[in-house]
Amino acid sequence: MAVAITDTSHRAVEGADYRYNRSRYLDDAAGKFWDSCEDYITTTVVPWKENATLDPKRQYIFACHPHGIHCTPLGQFHCKGTPFDKRFPGICDNKLSGLAASIVFKLPGVREFFLSLNYIDASRAVVEDALEAHRSLFICTGSGEESLLTKRGEDILVLSRRRGFVRMALMYGCDIVPIFGIGNSDLFATYSWAMGARMWMQKKLHISIPIFHGRYLTPLPYKVPIQVLVGEPLNVPEPKVRGEKPDDALVDSYLKKYIERVKDMHKQHTTDRKLTIR
Repeated sequence: MAVAITDTSHRAVEGADYRYNRSRYLDDAAGKFWDSCEDYITTTVVPWKENATLDPKRQYIFACHPHGIHCTPLGQFHCKGTPFDKRFPGICDNKLSGLAASIVFKLPGVREFFLSLNYIDASRAVVEDALEAHRSLFICTGSGEESLLTKRGEDILVLSRRRGFVRMALMYGCDIVPIFGIGNSDLFATYSWAMGARMWMQKKLHISIPIFHGRYLTPLPYKVPIQVLVGEPLNVPEPKVRGEKPDDALVDSYLKKYIERVKDMHKQHTTDRKLTIR
């Protein structure tokens, strides 16, 4: 517990990539674990066009939706060998870090799991350090609030007020790549009991407590295939001064463009799923 409180590894951006274990046994076990996850939940990566490419030398922010109970699309960026890595080689092993809420790194066990992958703290100062170091980032923009709103058969995004990731992209000239997991909201059954109290806790204390279950009333997710849609990058202008805060009007303009791109992507690949953006 003392380590979780005092250690600052989650705030260090240097080398914040997938941490290979020193033990070959642990590395083999980790590989088998991720392989079994892929076998259990069939994941297909669908790019915006057949011959789509992403330049590994460019800096990106991968914005993932929806959060669901677990934001499964984030797993595509955890390490090499994922369907995304095979489709877009050179991205997952090239200065790529994920963002996770500060509270995650205060929970023993959970903290070590996230640190073993390529996650860093999502606080503004750490994000700016990472982007200044020319790292690409992946993030679930809806956070815990979106998790509480998860409903099977429907995709609910908390996005209309999420300006932070757009602002950071404009500050450092990072193209924004929309990532959408069709089926991610269907992995668990969820309940709205005491939603008011739980939403209050999320907003005031940043603690998200979804009520859910999977197969056989357990935390095991339902066996639902997931299509991970990779949208065309939203190109942003190069800033005159790297790291300089952009005008709010420019941020709002690019957020609207991004939302429209997400809507179009969802409409193109679904016929019977409602998309709600809050």
